[in-house]
Amino acid sequence: MTKHTFFFLLFIFFLDCTNDPGLITGNWVTQISDQSTHKQGFTLHDDGQASSINLNAKRYDSWERQDNLLILKGSDEGQAGGSEVIDTLRIISVADSSLVLENHGKRVRYSKTENPSKLITDFETHKCFVYRSAKDSAFLHIELAGQQVTGELFYAFHEKDRNRGTIAGKILGDTLLARYKFMSEGTESIREVAFLKNGPDWVEGFGNVKEQDGITVFKDRSKVSFEKGLAFKGIRCP
Repeated sequence: MTKHTFFFLLFIFFLDCTNDPGLITGNWVTQISDQSTHKQGFTLHDDGQASSINLNAKRYDSWERQDNLLILKGSDEGQAGGSEVIDTLRIISVADSSLVLENHGKRVRYSKTENPSKLITDFETHKCFVYRSAKDSAFLHIELAGQQVTGELFYAFHEKDRNRGTIAGKILGDTLLARYKFMSEGTESIREVAFLKNGPDWVEGFGNVKEQDGITVFKDRSKVSFEKGLAFKGIRCP
């Protein structure tokens, strides 16, 4: 066998391995930008089903491969009614433990993990969090059961009525989305609240709201801003 023939066969073998559909199934994660200890990604099941790992409100439910393209389909729960999502990603390379995808010219390297559920539970190192400024304070207590969240929320703002109540919702990727039921001046109210995971802490976000069936909800969850939100720092629960 000549050297040229050997390298040609090696090249063909490499192409066959790259196109092996079995290689691309599994749990693929990459580091979350600005959160060095947390990862996000997706799971590709053998039967064509898919699921998300820490992808905010984006929920994948199926996938397919067309030549060098990976097509992920699902919905965006951050949009009213859960708008359809179709992400078409170019496969640059795939091996047993690494996957490189390109989306709009940006390449992202993923690694395979055997325990994706741990990546979500590892988000929680505290159950109690507090926000403090010169005159204002707030307290958040959360309990997790899978991705379901319950807990308490209390605000004490200067020259404003204090309000205390309970929250119930769920974790969507790195975002906690819940309904806050509270009493203020003897009246019970319910409003939607959103918190973004920031390392070991949470940041409360704000956005335009509307009344819907007696509940104050965000007009568009995807436009909730956390840039100037309240930063809740993890503390030991009292």
